[in-house]
Amino acid sequence: MCRVPYARLIGMGKPPRSAALDLWHRWVLTCMRRASFVRVRSGGAVPGPRRRPRLIVSSHRNGAIDGALVQSAFPHAQYLVSMQLLRGPLRLLFTGIPVIRQRDVERYGMDRSSVNDPVSAGVDHLRAGGDLVIFPEGTSEWQHTAGAYQRGAAKIVCRLQEAGVDVDVIPVGLFYLAPERFGTMAELWCGPDVDLPPDTDGPRIEREKRAHAILSEALDAVSVHCPDPQTFDIVQRRATDRARAGESFAASFLDEQAAAVPGMAGTAVADGGPAAGSAVSAEPVTASGPASAATAAPSPWPRRLGIALHWLFAPVLLAGWFAGTKADARNTVTFFRSLGGSAGVVIWLVLVVVGGVWMTLAGAGATAAAVAGAGVVSAVLGRLILRARRWQPDTAPMDTGLLNSAARDAAQNTELT
Repeated sequence: MCRVPYARLIGMGKPPRSAALDLWHRWVLTCMRRASFVRVRSGGAVPGPRRRPRLIVSSHRNGAIDGALVQSAFPHAQYLVSMQLLRGPLRLLFTGIPVIRQRDVERYGMDRSSVNDPVSAGVDHLRAGGDLVIFPEGTSEWQHTAGAYQRGAAKIVCRLQEAGVDVDVIPVGLFYLAPERFGTMAELWCGPDVDLPPDTDGPRIEREKRAHAILSEALDAVSVHCPDPQTFDIVQRRATDRARAGESFAASFLDEQAAAVPGMAGTAVADGGPAAGSAVSAEPVTASGPASAATAAPSPWPRRLGIALHWLFAPVLLAGWFAGTKADARNTVTFFRSLGGSAGVVIWLVLVVVGGVWMTLAGAGATAAAVAGAGVVSAVLGRLILRARRWQPDTAPMDTGLLNSAARDAAQNTELT
């Protein structure tokens, strides 16, 4: 498994400047990622140095913040982006090739003819030497398995093959330990390059179906793909326990998932990844018994202390928290918090500068500098506490029955002791 930042490994051989994500939006995505998560790691099959354009097909689990996670590994890649994110002030935060989804048509009354064909635009971008990220699910949901994959990536691959353009196709899975919690871990897992044999014979629609099947299988191999919410909750909890002990969360999740899902056990997750079933293949995943046993959740007080040590940035955190309460779904909480926190940062910086100037003019400049310095040091210490693996929290389960069962078990254990 790769333990070094992917940007150092696959960022070599940058795409042409005209086909690369601009500096401003790279900086924005980096800030969103680092503000939301204290640890973002990459693992799986390590691509070699960049030799040609790359088409990255990624799972889509946590709203618009998924793009910031993928950007950590592919910093210069462009995206197919919902037109919803390219309107109004959001254009300051996002850019890319616009896509009008069926949801956008139904919810916002958008007209698909108002933008260029995203498949043609994606082909042109790759032919120009750029990297392109596609989320084949089209929309994100925090659920136990992937949504239905759209054929956009397959259409792009087939058109590139017709044009004789070679690209590397890389499947990427995204894994979040507790996406609705501030300062948690997230991991990105790369699969090996997808082997798409040259296929230019027969009707294009049939070739697209064959390419789509290959791409879907490759993406499933590195993504969340549990049969039901109950299985997902148990796999997530066990992977979280292993991550607290120092293992890769993504690798642990895929390992536990392979043992839980019939037909997946005994297969390799990805080159360089864990052997499926290496730790749990002897036990089925059930709602009771040893297979679902998980260590007790860590004490919440260290994390509370870590957050409290960010006192200098309390208005920003409160703005992010409040915005998160307005999210329309669980998979958009992180994104709403990022938006709220971004607005909070702007307002807070203005207040800090004005307050600092006022205190300086009042002869208390040294005091203001000391308070600011203490606040920064305190925040650094707080972030170190939040980064500690052993204090990483559990996420809320999808299956409330499992949550109620865990509460009953805890109560029974308390009575016995």
